[in-house]
Amino acid sequence: MITQLLNLEPWWRFAAALLIGALIGLEREFVQQRSGEQEFGGIRTFALMALLGAVAAFLTDQYGPLIFLAVYLGLILLLWASLLASSLRGVEEGITTEVTALLVPLFGAMMIWNQPAVAAALGVITALILALKPRLHGVARRMSAEDLRATLEFSIITAVVLPLLPNEGFGPFGVLNPFQIWLLVVFISGIGFLGYVLMKYLGPERGIGITGLLGGLVSSTATTLSFAGRSKTNAGLSTVLAEGILIASCVMFPRVLVEVAVVNPELVSQVVVPLATMLIAGVIAVYILWRRGRAEEKADHGGVELSNPLRLKTAITFGLVFAVVLVAVEAANEYFGSAGVYIASILAGITDVDSITLSVSNLSLKGLLDPRVAAIAIILATIMNTIAKAVMAMVLGTPRLRRLVSRAFGFVVLAGLISGAVIFSL
Repeated sequence: MITQLLNLEPWWRFAAALLIGALIGLEREFVQQRSGEQEFGGIRTFALMALLGAVAAFLTDQYGPLIFLAVYLGLILLLWASLLASSLRGVEEGITTEVTALLVPLFGAMMIWNQPAVAAALGVITALILALKPRLHGVARRMSAEDLRATLEFSIITAVVLPLLPNEGFGPFGVLNPFQIWLLVVFISGIGFLGYVLMKYLGPERGIGITGLLGGLVSSTATTLSFAGRSKTNAGLSTVLAEGILIASCVMFPRVLVEVAVVNPELVSQVVVPLATMLIAGVIAVYILWRRGRAEEKADHGGVELSNPLRLKTAITFGLVFAVVLVAVEAANEYFGSAGVYIASILAGITDVDSITLSVSNLSLKGLLDPRVAAIAIILATIMNTIAKAVMAMVLGTPRLRRLVSRAFGFVVLAGLISGAVIFSL
């Protein structure tokens, strides 16, 4: 008797279906109350639709598939009649609610058909998409034709091309794995695209600091070049622009750490201390500059002029660079030992730290490169990249920006050298 009482099948499935439908219906009713529009479905309707799908699925398991098919066709006819009635009344509206109504019974059926986790996740995602309507429409309005084309191009080559690439080593030393190389290209481009979207969504009016932070996700080098150049025409903002340059550069250190963690998690412990030390040094420098620049006029909050990073040409270029660096590092290690790897990392770090980070992490993961050598190469690349950006800012910026950036970046580089020397000498 007690066992029967504790057996919640199938009642918990029906209850879960009701909750999913109620969640989606709650969002629909909330929108109707705020907008004053009256649609056919609210919290009760959608909860019952989910329960309808669950009951139909339950009866289908007992008596055959025609039951669910008949119920679902009946729902389609009901929705069609509702749309026809609205059209006859001269009411012009979208079909978002009707499409949602077609999905909800399927979520209820999935609860019965042993897919409760998927049904719950899809239900929450559906409610979230409905709730984000204003923001999604705002993003669409902000998109340019170039943004749309680049995003679609990248989506195609990611979703279509990536699965078709062979997942095995080719070329010199067998280190060129097309699938893994392109997967890392997608990862890096995704980071850049995140920063680009956030920058367009928040807008440059939020200030140079936020622009520097988001610009660092796209490209800290591009941010450095842009801010340093602007200091020539806005000399009074030199301190604030130097702060933005440092913020963008600080983003590089956690970004490198994330890249290492994704490719070779076992390497994180060897690079985390130097990277964290440089990050802390950079944050301290940013704070000092912030204190100095509080009194400066911050009316000019123009952003960094960056193009959409999701470009087919950019992705292919990065993939080729990554492949070349991969072969070069392995060749340097093969013929010149660890010294060759360090030289390659220093040279690569002048323009880009991502390719060398991913390359040595990947080689270390495959056992083709000693983890200690890989860790040192990554730290050398980040230090060299920091020095390169300091030189760019000093060449393009005002004398005041030159002094501020040279001191701040010098502090960061010194912190990296000392912490790296201590860690790798142990």
